[in-house]
Order: sequence, then C-alpha cells, then structure tokens
Amino acid sequence: MKHVALLVLITIFSISPLLAQTTDEAPERTPDAEELRSTSRIPEAAKEAREAGTEEDEIQNVVKGVQEKKLSPEEGVNTIRIMEENSAGGASNRGISDFVVEQKAKGVHGEELGQTVRTELQARHRVRVEEDEGKTERKEEREGKEAEVEKEGTQKVKSEAKEGQQGDQSQEQKGMMKKQDEEQPTSKGKGKGK
Repeated sequence: MKHVALLVLITIFSISPLLAQTTDEAPERTPDAEELRSTSRIPEAAKEAREAGTEEDEIQNVVKGVQEKKLSPEEGVNTIRIMEENSAGGASNRGISDFVVEQKAKGVHGEELGQTVRTELQARHRVRVEEDEGKTERKEEREGKEAEVEKEGTQKVKSEAKEGQQGDQSQEQKGMMKKQDEEQPTSKGKGKGK
C-alpha cells in the first residue's frame, strides 16, 4: 500500500506542471540575442543622434515606442540612425516619430519601415527647400520692386529738386528784374518831375 500511495503522489507531482501549462495564458516570449544586441545599441544611437542635432523629443518618442513594444529594438535603432543622418544634413525630424508609429500600425515593418521613414524625410526636406526657394524668389521680387520704387522715388526727388532750383532761379531772376526796374527811372517818371 505504501508503494501505491507513493506512486499516486509521484504521478500527481509530475502532472502538476503539465496542468499549469494548459491554461489560456501564453508564456511570455523571451528576447533573442539579436533583439538584446539591438536594445543595447539604442543609447549609443541616441547619443550620436543628439550630437548630430536631432530633436530630443523625437529621439525620446522613438525610445518610448520601443519600450511600449510599438517598435522592435532594431526598428528603433534604425529610425534613430536615419534621423541622425537627416540632422547631419541640416534637415529637421519634426513629427517623424509619430509617422513611424503610424506606419507600424499600418503594418510596415523592418527594412521597409526604414525605407519609408527615409523617403518621408526626403520628401519633407524637398518641400521645405522648395518653400524656401519660393520665399527667396518672392523676397528677390520684393527687393527688386522696392529698388525700382526707390529708384523712381529718387528720380522724382531729383526732378523735383531741379524744378525747385529752376523755380528758385526764376524767382531770383524775377526778383532781380523787379529790383532793376525799381532802380531804373522810367521815362514817365522823369518827365513829370521836371
């Protein structure tokens, strides 16, 4: 009987772990070696991106996306590196972290996500350059018109000054002629006095 009881106990203890695994809960996935390496590269990538001038809030949003499992560590590192390259070229990364999360929600992953981010940043940069060129052209047009108006104004002032000088000269001449007339006795005045 002791053997039967002992056999029952051993059976119960050996089946218990198997029963525990049959619950609906899936065991939590453990990260693989590549995922751990990618995770360990995030701080270095973030540091380099900061040094290149990448906006801090964009870096933090990508890191937060990795922490919240919205992005894989590899996608996070790749996104930060792409932002670093973009910043090194003098362009802004404003709003790109939101774009990355939107693309992930649409099912874009891995290298395709990286290419989508790169394409988006290039498109945004192109739009800014075109806008800046348009502003420059408009500014040049304004400056050209202002110079033209200034030139016309200068010419007008010069012509008015000439007219004023001529007017002053004619006033002077009239005044001198009047003075000469007053100084010279007329024949009428001479005849009456004698």
